[in-house]
Amino acid sequence: MHVVRRHRTLQDFDTINIKDLTEQQTQALLDLAMLAMYADGHLASAEDERIHRLLTAMGFATDYDCSKHYDASIGRISRHSQTAAAARTHTATLAQSFTTRDQRRRVLDVLDDLTSSDRSVAPQESSYLAIVREVFQR
Repeated sequence: MHVVRRHRTLQDFDTINIKDLTEQQTQALLDLAMLAMYADGHLASAEDERIHRLLTAMGFATDYDCSKHYDASIGRISRHSQTAAAARTHTATLAQSFTTRDQRRRVLDVLDDLTSSDRSVAPQESSYLAIVREVFQR
């Protein structure tokens, strides 16, 4: 079952204020977004475009900076993506980086936008988002 959601988009980052996150939180957000992008085992060009918008919103303006941080994130998440259980555990750990209600809302806005950017949310993406939401409800 695919679900289509209405939500804020990455174009709304002026109101999301990503730049006020710590460096650790910025890395965690990027890693969560990368994990979301690969959650359904299908990389859509719209999802990749959202990742690049996210990097720009984080202040990485040059192609070099974007590529450097993109590749660094892939390196970080690949160590935890060997099994589904390891990816779930790492997702939960990353989500714990966000402690305030506002930060958690902003992270979910980004992840919702990313997972629905190809006009549908696959069951694997829904399961991924459920892990993040579960951590945020604790």
